[in-house]
Amino acid sequence: MNMLRIQKTLFLMWLVVIVAGLSSCKKDDDGPAPTTAKIKGNITLLNTEVWAAYQDSGEVQLTIFPEFSLNPPAGWGPIPDNTFGPGVPGGTFAIGAPANAQNPLVYNYQAGANIGTYELEVDPGTYSALALGFRHDLVTDPSLRTATLGVHWGNATSVSHGIVIRVPAGPNIITVFNEPAPSSITVEAGDELTIDFTADFGFIEDWYMR
Repeated sequence: MNMLRIQKTLFLMWLVVIVAGLSSCKKDDDGPAPTTAKIKGNITLLNTEVWAAYQDSGEVQLTIFPEFSLNPPAGWGPIPDNTFGPGVPGGTFAIGAPANAQNPLVYNYQAGANIGTYELEVDPGTYSALALGFRHDLVTDPSLRTATLGVHWGNATSVSHGIVIRVPAGPNIITVFNEPAPSSITVEAGDELTIDFTADFGFIEDWYMR
């Protein structure tokens, strides 16, 4: 009986060692936990023929904006009237630099292509807008610096430029652009989020004529 107990005890100890070894190997194989997230997808491109006239005038950039805030100003969202001074109309637009302003994803458009792909690596958090824009080399007016070709706004097959812009016209306020707002995005470490949206090169001509 004593021998049987000893054999049983040794067998159980052997099982514990094997299981512990397998668990250790699994942890080693998993590697370190991810600290960033990925956002990727397809961009449908409209009026691509317009690009031919502008391809040497600047670059197309994919940018993502931080969470919207009025204090301090950041991100992209609804701006109340009088925020920037008495009588200054509000609207919906970006009031701060993109989260990737120092390293935007330059989108190398291939002539004739109607769909392109992208992939961004971002820190975990909430973002107020994902936008494809054209930055003109010769435009210095900050209000006209970037023509927003399209934003993610929850409808992958229809374009929105994501802005509402209202300007004084004598005693009246007129709306010159009235587009659905961008959709916010929240990601956690390790997420891989697929977001498709549509952009329109034709907006370059509308924007820089204002």
